[in-house]
Amino acid sequence: MISIVARLARNDARLILRDRMLVTLLAMVIAIGLGARFALPAIDATLAANAVLPSESAPFRFADTFPMFVTFIALWQGALMPGTVFGFLLLDEKEDDTLTATRVCPVRLELYLAYRVALPAALGFAFALVLVPLMGLHPLPLWQHVAVALGASLVAPLTTLSLAAFAENKVQGLALTKFGGVAGLTILVGWFVPEPLQWLLGLFPPFLICKAYWMALEGRHLWWLALAVGTTAELGLLALLVRRFRAVAFR
Repeated sequence: MISIVARLARNDARLILRDRMLVTLLAMVIAIGLGARFALPAIDATLAANAVLPSESAPFRFADTFPMFVTFIALWQGALMPGTVFGFLLLDEKEDDTLTATRVCPVRLELYLAYRVALPAALGFAFALVLVPLMGLHPLPLWQHVAVALGASLVAPLTTLSLAAFAENKVQGLALTKFGGVAGLTILVGWFVPEPLQWLLGLFPPFLICKAYWMALEGRHLWWLALAVGTTAELGLLALLVRRFRAVAFR
């Protein structure tokens, strides 16, 4: 089994490295995180020096919104981009009819599906772990960071399977990625929504993962509840997408 997974991983790495767009997607997340490390404090200092934020009409600093950017970049984009990359790989396999060939290959369907879920999740987890300290803004204690990163990592396989299950080719896949960009705005908008109305945005489960981060940062004891509810909802969606992918890709 290990040798089969290793072969699949080597093949994926080869396909990603030869596709400039996929490499760019992965590099872009790191570049955005690194840029935010220097750009956000500079913007905050400039706005404060010019009495824009804080001001009489807006008595808060731009720095107060840093946790919003941390979660959007590290916990959302950090998992969305790897998920998109592996989603495009699956679309390539659909177009080349490679998925059909797996029926007569020594790779069991269950192992193949587990691999296609686990690898994007692992990469999304790694990105979430790395991007927060890379940004250097409002990090959590390591154990809380790991817990939140695990919840955030599920966005990656959700994205991968969504593209593979609902798009027939890369053109349709690119169109679907726009929905991911729009959905992520829920995190940015939700930051400014007051409680308890903010909890309604939990209908978008990744928002609850971000909210768990904000709550933990504030020292609120029920941060784990937001994380648990968001993670459970993501797992439920993942199960539905696996079923949908099996029905569409292996019909």
